[in-house]
Amino acid sequence: MVKLVYSPQWFYGKDILIDIVSIFVLLLIAFFSIRYYNIKKNKNYIYLTMSFVILAGSFLAKILINFNVYYKLIETQDLGVVSAVYQSMKATHSIVITSFVVYWLAMIFGYYILYSIYQHQSLSNFLFGAYLISAYTYMAYPDYRTFHITLLVILGLITALHLKRYLNNKYLATKLVAVSFGIIAVSQVFFIFIDWNIHFYVTGELIQLIGYMGLLFTFIMVLKYGRQEDKDRYHW
Repeated sequence: MVKLVYSPQWFYGKDILIDIVSIFVLLLIAFFSIRYYNIKKNKNYIYLTMSFVILAGSFLAKILINFNVYYKLIETQDLGVVSAVYQSMKATHSIVITSFVVYWLAMIFGYYILYSIYQHQSLSNFLFGAYLISAYTYMAYPDYRTFHITLLVILGLITALHLKRYLNNKYLATKLVAVSFGIIAVSQVFFIFIDWNIHFYVTGELIQLIGYMGLLFTFIMVLKYGRQEDKDRYHW
């Protein structure tokens, strides 16, 4: 059986709003990545754009899942006119499960692309890693703990790479990016243990959003100060 409901009842719908904000933030980061590419002419920022768009897409799939699952939980209630809106958007069970798989794969691949950029992997190594991730995700499905543990490992590696870069260059932006990815990694710990306490889901959602906001703040700072005399402080 696939576990789809993680949220406490009082948080139904609020996590959808948080994920909508996350999508907005990720798309803004993708936009700023393109803007920064125009400044630095570094192809890595094209790949950054791709990764953040994929991550935004994963949240869109998650919203589709949550919307339909929450609908099934409240459809027996008298919703008046609103019930017609819910009914028109109600998806089949297969669509929900498909969205769940898309959410997993898109989220993992989005972060894997980021890791590959920072690790400077060759195309052959990237494709081999992508194959292993696909096979691992297929075999692990639908164990959500494995999904979040995988994300924790990838995010931990990305954080470690940025910390290493910060120790070498002492750039402020590098430090902020490391902290932001570290915060997102911490959020995965809470998601892993939601069976112990369902309120960990709420905490994980909020912490994850803080991490994305940190990345957005860093991109804005880089664009604002990157061309000034002290621009090295803001180099990503």
